[in-house]
Amino acid sequence: MDEEKKNLLRTLGMVSTMGISFAVAIAIGVFVGLKLDQWLGTKPWFFFIFLFFGIAAGFRNIFILAGKELRDGGDKNKRE
Repeated sequence: MDEEKKNLLRTLGMVSTMGISFAVAIAIGVFVGLKLDQWLGTKPWFFFIFLFFGIAAGFRNIFILAGKELRDGGDKNKRE
């Protein structure tokens, strides 16, 4: 496999990891919010609060993953 294909697969893997981590963070926030609303009878307040927290956590995960990839990619280019 040549270098271009390796880079393409690495990029696709990184993008899919970002997407999955974003979706999972939102899903966890929604789940927790719905369960709290069900338990406390406060529908829909905790749903919206934890939806917001889930979205914020998703963006934070993307920011961390992208920063890590940029640092690792920069180090890789310096070594070669």
